[in-house]
Amino acid sequence: MTDTQPRARPPRQEQEPASEEVTEVVPGVLRMQLPIWMPGLGHVNMYGLVDDRGIAVVDPGLPGPQSWKALKQRLKTAGYRVKDVHTVVVTHSHPDHFGGAGRIAREGGAKLITHHAFSTWTVKGPSPQRALSEGEARRVEMEAAAYAQSVDVSPDELPTINDPDVVHDDTEETEATSSPWGAITPWGTTNQGPPLRRRVMIKALRMLFTPPEPTDRVHHGERVRLGDRDWFVVHTPGHTVDHLCLWDPESGTLLTGDHVLPSITPHVSGVRKADSLKSYLATLDLVGRLKGVTLGLPAHGHPFADVAGRVEAIKEHHAERMELLRQAGLALGPATVVALSHEVFPKRHWGTMAESETFAHLEHLAHAGGAERYEEKGMLVYRMEPASDPA
Repeated sequence: MTDTQPRARPPRQEQEPASEEVTEVVPGVLRMQLPIWMPGLGHVNMYGLVDDRGIAVVDPGLPGPQSWKALKQRLKTAGYRVKDVHTVVVTHSHPDHFGGAGRIAREGGAKLITHHAFSTWTVKGPSPQRALSEGEARRVEMEAAAYAQSVDVSPDELPTINDPDVVHDDTEETEATSSPWGAITPWGTTNQGPPLRRRVMIKALRMLFTPPEPTDRVHHGERVRLGDRDWFVVHTPGHTVDHLCLWDPESGTLLTGDHVLPSITPHVSGVRKADSLKSYLATLDLVGRLKGVTLGLPAHGHPFADVAGRVEAIKEHHAERMELLRQAGLALGPATVVALSHEVFPKRHWGTMAESETFAHLEHLAHAGGAERYEEKGMLVYRMEPASDPA
């Protein structure tokens, strides 16, 4: 008998619940999983970088008692207490990554490292294009080039923080992706927000929790000494404008945050007047070209070896999504973001998040000349350009 019932897709590894196990993934680097309630995710990896001063941690989970209890338990299993944490690194400005950072800094006196553009609903960072004075920008660029040369990477493989093709203005991203519920999105619809239960949780979070203030804001190309090794700060905007990865060329280890995940593709939001997908693809290429990377340590999911291969798979996914959109647009004719999002996302995913990612892909097509964008009755409309015949 043929089984005609649809089969449930097995959960992705990023959706697995947090394990209590603490594992050493490379010498002196511990993986500790914390529980989270973000949609589509089951845990966040907090990494511990051990040295003779104690331990530094990367991405210490969500705010709240459940995550804090798990954080202390994981540290205890590893032989540490909160007061042994001398440094917290936050890869980007999402609550499942910075939630425990402020409390660790208060209770243990730890310093808190973020990218220079780190920004939340209360903590405002400067635009990455305005963040550096001319002299400081030149210093960072020279340091990046010198360090790259020492690890046999060509300096022109490292986009600088003030490259307008890679880094866009974070104030524009805030306007586009943080529209209050009920406000008008950049593509002309009303932001309905998440389901009621999540809206209540998010409102409670914002009322009861104050995001942490960084003590150290770092730039692309800087070196950070943690876990008895030098980590190279790699600015990777796209998922957020302030996202950073940490690269240790000596051991071949790359802390990828949400920039490169092992089995899901990070969300890329559309940005008004800028091409956020171009930023993401450009910095995917950057980490894909880093020489000697043998291990990726993601914020969600398991450590993985083939970082360059995973980069290519994510790029292929975005290329397929753009082609799917192009074909849908050619079939529909001029269409809104909502209409096109319904063509490429299953119904269970319809809503602002799907529209935002569709908007990012459409803006990328428009910037590349593959689509015409215009406004009609307050809504953005996209008309696909037919592919030109080969010469």
